[in-house]
Amino acid sequence: MSDRQSGSARSSRLSSTAPRPVVRVRMLSTGRWRPPQEPAAEAARRTARLIAVGAALPGMGKSVVASNLAVAIAGLGRHVLVVDLDQAAPRQHALFGVPPAADVPRATGIRNVRLWPAATELAGVRDPGVRRALIGGLGALDADVIVIDLAAAHRDDLWEFFAAGDRILVSTSEPRALAATYAFLEQAAGRAERRHGSEARAELARFAGGLIGNAAGGAEDAESFHAFGRKVRAELGIPLLPLGYLRQSARIDAAIAAKRPLVARTGIDDDVRQFHQMAQVMMAAPEDPARSCALDAATAPEAAPSAALELDHYRRKYPRFVVDWAATLELGLSGPNAVRVRDISESGAAIETTLHLRAGDRGRLHFYQLDGQPMLEVVVRNVVPTLSRAGVGFVDGGETAARVALAGRDRLALP
Repeated sequence: MSDRQSGSARSSRLSSTAPRPVVRVRMLSTGRWRPPQEPAAEAARRTARLIAVGAALPGMGKSVVASNLAVAIAGLGRHVLVVDLDQAAPRQHALFGVPPAADVPRATGIRNVRLWPAATELAGVRDPGVRRALIGGLGALDADVIVIDLAAAHRDDLWEFFAAGDRILVSTSEPRALAATYAFLEQAAGRAERRHGSEARAELARFAGGLIGNAAGGAEDAESFHAFGRKVRAELGIPLLPLGYLRQSARIDAAIAAKRPLVARTGIDDDVRQFHQMAQVMMAAPEDPARSCALDAATAPEAAPSAALELDHYRRKYPRFVVDWAATLELGLSGPNAVRVRDISESGAAIETTLHLRAGDRGRLHFYQLDGQPMLEVVVRNVVPTLSRAGVGFVDGGETAARVALAGRDRLALP
């Protein structure tokens, strides 16, 4: 079922049957599922891209996120290898419905996705140096992308991958979960300071990773993840970007019971769209070894997380809503440039764009898919070049901004 079909039974307050003028712009990707492409030529092969998925506490859903993200990335034509480093409680083979891998990568029944036998390779390894060397060689495995499911209990692995590759932290919006995640990042900042001294902030600014919120109940929980990201950036100097959030979903539970990742099953819902969008964002970000931020080894006891985490100061007045709209952005005298709107609120929006934007740039954002093709004057608030994302604020929102945000809340204007 397409995105358009899924919303056809509803009538948007901003929808209209009136003909709309043609807008000729270069469209960006829609985030929908596409069949995997054929393997790339061997000559084009290179070191595999590493994506490490971890959590500060067990039970956050990191294994489910890792499996579904792997399938979504494979849908973009990449050969993906899933590595389960949680030797105490491995879950990836169960999530894919296959026996544990023995001594060679095992097929999962999903095109372009395999499992690597980490348990066999690491069994009996007690020397931390040997373990680090084995894990450090993962990039040489035969794959385009390697998705690594880290064990929450094995903190050394979490620290090892904090400083290399693309890092994803998974958390629910529960206070204890966010407090533990913040404590983990606070410890990372402390390790950076011990290693780099006054240059610690500059090193942490190279962090290439994001936060995925799990089991969100609604817009309030989603805003908690965004407020958390703002707090981490402001207080710790780590550019942790909320990549998306997954709702509390019976379909995810059903997929786990059926032993097949949700993204590989029939049907498209908000969570499936989220995985596809996150996969596209991560694969669009350029690989850059300079983004590594090495940390000091543990030389002091790590503090336990606090009982509560104050986020009110970082919460926005207006809730934001995840969307996937095509729009155009005009800067100065330039013509329309295609962008994708990823979330919306009455105060502003997050957009994906290939434009080289800078904080303070002003322009006009045209929502040409909505009734009346509303336009809002915007100013660029922040830019995340590694993910081709920018946050824009509405200069004079008023009724127009309220109408656009209402469309986002009702989710009735998807392309």
